[in-house]
Amino acid sequence: MEGRPREDNAVLSIEDALDRATHLLGNRFGGTQELTHPENLGGSGESLVVRVKVSPNPFLQERTVVIKQLPPVTTGEADTEAISAMIREVVAYQYTNTLAEEHRPGPQLLAHDIEGRIMVLSDSGDGRNYSDILTMDGEMERAAALRKLGRALGRMHVATADGQAAFDILNRRLHSRHNIPAARVNDRDVDVAALVEQGLDLLRRSGVTVDPTVEEFAHEAGHRQSRSRVQAFTPFDLTPDNIMLADSVVFLDYEWAGFRDIVSDVACVIAGFPHDITTPLLDTEELREFIESWSTEVSVVWPAVREEGRLEKALMASLVGWALMSLSLLYHGTLAVIETSGSAAEGVRRLDRMPREHLSDLATTVEAVRRFAERNELDERFTAVRDFAAGLLTTLAKLGAQPQVR
Repeated sequence: MEGRPREDNAVLSIEDALDRATHLLGNRFGGTQELTHPENLGGSGESLVVRVKVSPNPFLQERTVVIKQLPPVTTGEADTEAISAMIREVVAYQYTNTLAEEHRPGPQLLAHDIEGRIMVLSDSGDGRNYSDILTMDGEMERAAALRKLGRALGRMHVATADGQAAFDILNRRLHSRHNIPAARVNDRDVDVAALVEQGLDLLRRSGVTVDPTVEEFAHEAGHRQSRSRVQAFTPFDLTPDNIMLADSVVFLDYEWAGFRDIVSDVACVIAGFPHDITTPLLDTEELREFIESWSTEVSVVWPAVREEGRLEKALMASLVGWALMSLSLLYHGTLAVIETSGSAAEGVRRLDRMPREHLSDLATTVEAVRRFAERNELDERFTAVRDFAAGLLTTLAKLGAQPQVR
């Protein structure tokens, strides 16, 4: 697991994290663990991620581990939401740790304390994240890395194709153990259909006329999350900083993990990682390499992905969905659904309210939609999507936004 060193977190203490982790590992494996040489790897938001050395002992074979300490939360509703979010991440690790080692997509969860908001994970090594690979490496290196990413995604999807029942049992069991009502078990499920509709609403309130064909694809993107026959485990919120290339491809950060339409993972990469502002869009050959590597892996379970036009139509719906979800996330700052008052005055010129860097991030995703529609002529509806995306890019350009392309 790699990260960029930074100053010690102002809220969380490395010393406290080491003490907590030492206690957890002792309880889990026995003996007295000694954790030394902490290296701050950073973390998202106010969380703290630290790599430490483990002194040799007969109880724990790991020589280095990674500690993830999340910030404390207040009591009440915020506390329940934070616990539910951490439970989802712990369950994701517990579930994927049951897979054979060659199919395991991320590190092992060695110990955890949900109330203490801390996890101890195996160290995935000194690999490189895909943000650096896709922005700094040459053409051949990027192509090789994307082939590995496609294969790794495909292997993860195939290995977890029939695992939803096991995941759900773990999730319900851990929620019950922490006295969280059954109604809250699915709190960390992303309501794609509602987020897509929220994105459509933002466009309409900004004065953008949405083509009916685009609306059809948008609604299909939402329906696919529950009705698609190609579902498996997915981290969902894929970002290149949370994908490492070491001895193998490693996926990190399972806060929003769950069982969903696997095509959305592929579309996320094609769209240039909509939740990331650092990476440019992949070029035509890179896309071909990535999609071919993924489809080769998953076709053994889902042969329909090889049928002419079928995958392209599913990807088109998912790409439109990602563009709209990206708009909603960038505007509201969350993957949760926001209740709006419906006031026309409140909604006037909403795109104008967004920072230029957010608009440029949105423009990158919209450009990915336009390019994909332009390259695929298997469905006449793609032309309508292409024209809509081109018009939206013109609107965004007037606001100073430009897509990030190579």
